[in-house]
Amino acid sequence: MIYAAFTVWLFLALFAGRGVYALWTRLVRPTWVNWALLPGTIVSEMAYIFGCLVTGGEIRRASLMPGGSARGRASGSAAPGTQMTPRWKTVGPTVASLISVLICAAALVAAVALVGEPVMEAFRESGGMWKAESLPTELPRNWNGFWEQAVTHVWMLRRICETWGGLDWLNWRVPLFVYLTVCLSVRLAPVGRPLRPTLAAVVGVAAGVAVAGLISERSARFMEQRVWHPLAYVWTTLLAVLVGTLVLHGFVAVIRALAGEKGHGRSVRLADGD
Repeated sequence: MIYAAFTVWLFLALFAGRGVYALWTRLVRPTWVNWALLPGTIVSEMAYIFGCLVTGGEIRRASLMPGGSARGRASGSAAPGTQMTPRWKTVGPTVASLISVLICAAALVAAVALVGEPVMEAFRESGGMWKAESLPTELPRNWNGFWEQAVTHVWMLRRICETWGGLDWLNWRVPLFVYLTVCLSVRLAPVGRPLRPTLAAVVGVAAGVAVAGLISERSARFMEQRVWHPLAYVWTTLLAVLVGTLVLHGFVAVIRALAGEKGHGRSVRLADGD
């Protein structure tokens, strides 16, 4: 059952990252977002380009920074900077997306191992009486189970906020790790690429993890001890960033609406005065 839950959380992390990216590019230009997420942009785009080459695709133009037209910026999308002609219409993009997801996930694991100890330790200890709460390893089987997991996610949001609030930000590893995890988590899935190959790639990752766990007990223990907790941190980080982005997006929308109404009222008064 843990593998089904892993698949669900991985899908949700993918959608949350794409959602955060789409919302950010509605507020500012995609180029600025890509520069702000520079580590994730480099890892994701380089991995995707490598995946294209491995499958025999033809690279017509390679760029780490996806561009975007005025229409694209208005809709929150960004045109891919890399133009390719896949050798196989379906397999090529799927393999490229798979390699991109795997490399980003490996970069997250490396960040946890190299500079993530202060943050991960604080995340473990910040749960208080909910210290044992993490991502559920089983999916809800009824309506009550669904709402219990929803409550768990609310407490996990509180937990990540308390974690960030209690960190020693003067320790260089803390801001570096938080920044890297945000960049790599948001760019976990290749943005601006077809969604179906990316979903197929995530299914492939989940299937590979499940097969490895079923074949080897050591792999299963590794997943529970070394993968599940970082996955919980990544998903909670994306959830917190998504909630904060939605609040900011709503605030900006209200400000723009009020500014538009004020400008409209002024034009009406000027017309009456004439």
